Amino acid sequence: MTEVVWLTSGYPWGGDPVAGIFFRTQAQALARLGLSMTVVSPTPAVPWPLDRLRARWQLYSAAPRVDQDGSINVVRPRFVNFPGEPSWALPDRLIARAAWRSRREWDGARLVHGHYAVTGLAAWRVARRAGLPFVLTFHGDDMNTWPDLHPERRADFVAAVRDARLVFAVSAALADRVRAVTGVDAITLPLGCDHASLATCSTPRREARRLLGLPEDRVIVLFVGYLLRKKGVRELTAAILDLGDPFLGLFVGSGPEDGFGSADPRADGHLRYHGPRSHADVLLHMSAADVFVLPSYGEGLPTVIVECGSLGVPVIASAVGGIPELLGADRGTLLPEISAGAVATALSAFIEGRDAASAAAGRLREHVRANYDVHLNAARLLSHYRSVAESLRA
Repeated sequence: MTEVVWLTSGYPWGGDPVAGIFFRTQAQALARLGLSMTVVSPTPAVPWPLDRLRARWQLYSAAPRVDQDGSINVVRPRFVNFPGEPSWALPDRLIARAAWRSRREWDGARLVHGHYAVTGLAAWRVARRAGLPFVLTFHGDDMNTWPDLHPERRADFVAAVRDARLVFAVSAALADRVRAVTGVDAITLPLGCDHASLATCSTPRREARRLLGLPEDRVIVLFVGYLLRKKGVRELTAAILDLGDPFLGLFVGSGPEDGFGSADPRADGHLRYHGPRSHADVLLHMSAADVFVLPSYGEGLPTVIVECGSLGVPVIASAVGGIPELLGADRGTLLPEISAGAVATALSAFIEGRDAASAAAGRLREHVRANYDVHLNAARLLSHYRSVAESLRA
């Protein structure tokens, strides 16, 4: 019988193995601790033949409606989605209705856990309808931007946060934002990574490059994530093209910026786009890289930086969201601004100070392994779940 039901914006499956991978990591850790849970991931409905128009829509259509990930039940009820989630469409209500239709799959649940802003609002509605307590987790840009972009929904948003038994934020910066917007004190609780598993998946650099068909004589600059303008893909691409040898920019992921810069005459031998990959392949790319760069305009606490840290990959990133909490205290390079020039300067400094970058990566590894361990943080989350249950019995 399900004890806890999660409402999330995504959960990995065979056709889309990376989206929401951090949810899967924590859910599996909770399951290993004995928690019985169902993940409800409402998915946009895409009628035929629209599913043939875009790759993302095709994935939505193909995603299994009911799935089993070990002992974790995964349900993907469909809902009508309007691109961009405009406020007038009330997406949280549509998501809540879809989640409610799946209630037989989580019958007996005693707590609802919502993730992100929109699905958090949906979780609030579902929990009230079911007469269940609920908790919320904020992960990043949802909390940083959504309340400001949708001021007409701010009252609902604040009411939902204040109704939650507990509110979590994946970084201290995000917890500060929650307090500023809602007046609620959030508990800082990162999801974390399975560091033992990551170590097992690590591959020697030369072997990783051989397997991926990458040259030995290049400084490989890795980017992993959705290829969006707000992630700084253009700034990173421009920096690599301006610097030229010995840099090779390697981009793993999908999105509208896929292939950006490839038409530039300087791109040959300096830019490669490898598309979306499985988590195992992402880790192989990390093993092959010299440095990871994320010049993003907005983040919560990027799991990809935690993974790079765990594997000992030096990191250069913008000072947004929870990134300074990861790279502060000389554990990496924080960009003074988000620009091609700033990225180029940081990469040049990396070349000139490889030993210092390696030492910083070692400090980052120690930090993430001590503070961003999924098993320890899942145990903390389970303890919070139990405190909610005990407060209801008191």
